[in-house]
Amino acid sequence: MLLPRIYFLKENEQLLVEDFTEKFTVNGPQVFFARPLMRVKSRKALTIGPTDYIRIRHLLTGELRNERGPSLYFLNANEEVEQSLSAIPLKRNQYVKLIDRRTGVISMVRGETSIYLSPTEEILGKVEQGINIDEETAVLVRDIESGQLQLIAEPQVFFPDANQEIVELRKRILLEDHEAVVIKNRLGQYQIRRGTDAERAFFLEPYSQLVEFCWSRGVHKDKRDLKFTRIDSRPKFMSYEFEVRTQDNVELVIAITLFWQIINIESMLRSTDDATGDVCSHARSSIIQSVSQSTLERFLSSFNDLAREAVQNPNDPFYTNRGVQIHSVEVRSISCKDPETQRILMEIIQETTNRLNQLQKQESSNEVQLRQMQGEIQAEQLKGQLLELRREHAKTEATSQGEAEAIRVRAFLEGLGEQTSTADKIHIFNMLRKQDAITALSTGNAQLYFTPADVDLSIETRP
Repeated sequence: MLLPRIYFLKENEQLLVEDFTEKFTVNGPQVFFARPLMRVKSRKALTIGPTDYIRIRHLLTGELRNERGPSLYFLNANEEVEQSLSAIPLKRNQYVKLIDRRTGVISMVRGETSIYLSPTEEILGKVEQGINIDEETAVLVRDIESGQLQLIAEPQVFFPDANQEIVELRKRILLEDHEAVVIKNRLGQYQIRRGTDAERAFFLEPYSQLVEFCWSRGVHKDKRDLKFTRIDSRPKFMSYEFEVRTQDNVELVIAITLFWQIINIESMLRSTDDATGDVCSHARSSIIQSVSQSTLERFLSSFNDLAREAVQNPNDPFYTNRGVQIHSVEVRSISCKDPETQRILMEIIQETTNRLNQLQKQESSNEVQLRQMQGEIQAEQLKGQLLELRREHAKTEATSQGEAEAIRVRAFLEGLGEQTSTADKIHIFNMLRKQDAITALSTGNAQLYFTPADVDLSIETRP
């Protein structure tokens, strides 16, 4: 005779019991007596955390369901754990899209929350951050039901709806005063926006795109990979190098610099898709034609004038038709393609340079001599002015002395009184002046000779 088996179950223990007619579970804590023919399997209860959940499959129906924590869960006899999962936490500015595999319905869940996926749900994509829309950023979204695009530019933290998908973020286009862009709309029409417009900052509308230009670059304009979307309307320099042949069959390689400017974008769009390539090609053609009619000697003597006349021809509408203006053109360098001709050309240039240096030295010497002569002339002029000034001073001094002497004489004559006649007064004055002269002579080494008439001297002869 078989005896029953005894099982002592704790609170987190479970028995899965099977016999011929049924299958059931026994949960602790308790004591279980198993009959001899029963098959007993011991297992632990499932501990589910506060942010965890388990997905359970019913073995008879195949149905899935979730069991959320926190709890201590005992499986039923016909249940098994399909998957142990954790809730997906979402922050305030996060969102995630979910799709129900059974119905195909898409839903959107925003934070702050925790997501417990149902057995038929799964994450579509990944957890995304909400998009901060401000004055510099907008978002282009597409309605997946209608396929229409919409630009969201109102400042906010943007979360797309379940039927919306984000196509791209768009930055506000801010144009400088000298900048312009070309926009192609949904109808294929071109619209030009300039930095001088009232609305110089804007978002690109749905179904519109910026036109990207691809122009030629390099000194030979043989690489067409200069890509840009913003057109600079300021004057700019452009270098170009090409070969020419003179009338006397000398091959030259010349490098020019063009100072040019885009003045009419509409004309440029209508006429060309490579402004730099067209400008340089036409300038090359014009210069080649002019150089071919000139000898090497004539070309070297006036190459800048020849290039300027060839490119800046007022009767040539080529540049105007393409919305371009050539302000100036200069020949930057000239070299011969043939080495021997280049050597001869360098000798000519050296000789010309020496001649110019000698002329410069002579001009400097002449200038020094001219300055010296000018200095001497100025010195002589100043001497003449000095002599004239001294003469005037002497004249003034003599006049002053004469006036003073006249005053003294007049005072002397008037002092003799009216009783003395004028002739006597003059005689007395002369006698005193002679006395003064004799007194002055007596004090020096001078010798004075008197004639008999001067001293009223007579020689008497006596018998």
